[in-house]
Amino acid sequence: MILIFELMDEAVTHAPGNSQWAQVIAQAAPDRQVRLFAPPAHRAALAQDPNLLALPNVELREIPLLSVYRRQVNVASPRRFREELAILRAALAEVPPAAEPCLIVLASAAPTAVFAALLAGRLLRRRVQVQMVLHGFANEVQGWRTRNPLLRRFDLPGLMQRPPRALRFLALEPSIAAEVGRLVPASAGRIDVLPLPVNAAEIVAWQPVSLNRPIKVALVGQTTAAKGIGPFLETARRFKQRYGDAVQFHVIGRRFPETDAAALAVLDSEVTEGHLDRAVFLERLAGMHYVFLPLHESYYRLSPSGALIDAITWLKPVIATAIPLVVDAFREGGDIGELCQDVPAMQAALQTIIESPDAERYARQVEALRELRAKRMPTALVSLYRSILERGFGDQPAATAP
Repeated sequence: MILIFELMDEAVTHAPGNSQWAQVIAQAAPDRQVRLFAPPAHRAALAQDPNLLALPNVELREIPLLSVYRRQVNVASPRRFREELAILRAALAEVPPAAEPCLIVLASAAPTAVFAALLAGRLLRRRVQVQMVLHGFANEVQGWRTRNPLLRRFDLPGLMQRPPRALRFLALEPSIAAEVGRLVPASAGRIDVLPLPVNAAEIVAWQPVSLNRPIKVALVGQTTAAKGIGPFLETARRFKQRYGDAVQFHVIGRRFPETDAAALAVLDSEVTEGHLDRAVFLERLAGMHYVFLPLHESYYRLSPSGALIDAITWLKPVIATAIPLVVDAFREGGDIGELCQDVPAMQAALQTIIESPDAERYARQVEALRELRAKRMPTALVSLYRSILERGFGDQPAATAP
């Protein structure tokens, strides 16, 4: 049996991605039951995906939300560990006895959850293997650490420097796997790669958009510094002064608390304070021409970009900085937009688009994105994940826990 746990996201931020690669897992192991555990709101969001619910070996389960240090992966909290252990042990206790090891996939979790999973297996005398998915929190491999040498064993650098033998990591982009392996050589041989899939359930709602003025440009997601909200707003101010109604700028997501609300007045639509309903998010994204990605490599070298996946899913050419994960997308997809060395180059590319829109090239970019999207469909990644299971999670001895 395969047990997938979302232990960080109490809302719906990770739900689209979790649903897609849970489908990959379920289809890669059709003879194994897959139970997907998540807090109430997250589970409800997963239940909205008909493609996930249609898989006969998938079952959704609800778990309580962790009460402390849920996202602070380098805090080795005994209280959080006890809560993780209770959740994982209860789930594992319901698994029917079987000869093969039980694979626990941590969709999003702190390192202490790895040790909780191994201890739960030992307490229940079950053969447990663990796969830990690396999200944006992989940046904490170079983050703050406690001075306590005992507790450092249970933070992310400690886990990756001495990974238990029953543990493997799953990176969601090849460039992330390469960078993590460079930073922590001890983990390099334990990292598998499954590219973040596109949202197959949303594809039917796509509609073509003609490249006519106003040119509509969007920053997708939260207004964070790492996502480039500063350069995006500066670009909007300059271009609105110069081109007026010939171009529009939108943030399709929500305002991050650190973003000055007054600075968003230059945009052509209001930015919500709270979470943006997915249906509204998609309705707004559908009308855009380009997705603007002035991503900071300092963060996105170790984090996948949901905005890039949304652009691929919805066939929106990108205007993006040439960080490794974006370079990989262009290398695989071809002409899917404008690959730029820096923000001034992005602005120059946008200036050309506004002054001399090329509808034929735009159509070719959309078709290139369509081909790239086909490679990122959950069904297209099934054989890749099956090989990951066969290579890394074959018949192994029972796991031990410190």
